[in-house]
Amino acid sequence: MDINSINEHSPWWAKAFAIFLAMMLFFTVANLFYIEIFGINGINHYSFGNEPINPGEYPENGTSEEQRKYNFSLSEWEDYEAYKEMMQQLEDSSLKEITQVFAVLSILVGIPAIAMFWTQNEKMLQFGIAYGAISTIGEVWKAYISSDIIASFMDSVPGGADYSWIAKISVLTSGICGIVFIALAIVLHNMYHNLNTMPESGFHLKVDNPPLSKINHGDNDL
Repeated sequence: MDINSINEHSPWWAKAFAIFLAMMLFFTVANLFYIEIFGINGINHYSFGNEPINPGEYPENGTSEEQRKYNFSLSEWEDYEAYKEMMQQLEDSSLKEITQVFAVLSILVGIPAIAMFWTQNEKMLQFGIAYGAISTIGEVWKAYISSDIIASFMDSVPGGADYSWIAKISVLTSGICGIVFIALAIVLHNMYHNLNTMPESGFHLKVDNPPLSKINHGDNDL
């Protein structure tokens, strides 16, 4: 077995990564058009004509059933107001523009990156790191902007405070995902383009032994 046969790997490791990258790029393009059409608010629970209405004044002289319905309607209205405030803050934070810019950059780098990994080209490392870096910076930046806004909204909703930590750690999780992607790109590049080197065995070395010479012990004749 020679050194080249040791380093032979199935091309489908890199091709599977290229397919995964293509899926990521597809969702990036879809999200780009989605935000452009529907905005940051997008399609949500309030997009189908079921927005709550302001319940008005508390029915002090109403029946217990009317007062109960009022309290329920007031809770819905307050949640709706908190949601609108959150979405307005996200709109004012330039999150849409940042998403669009990094989506375009990801597309420009991601398409040749897919080709590099599919063909196991030597430049797969450069394009893989470039795409990973662009994607990571974009996701971390968006998470940094939106995490506090979303966490504040969740804290204002009954029971939401128990899950607001998910929004708060989104910066960390986005960074970890980007690092893992770059690490996979490096590993795949090393699989196909870095030959393993085997040290030469000491048994193969030519050792020059000094010739044996007759040792003169003097005249031993009796």
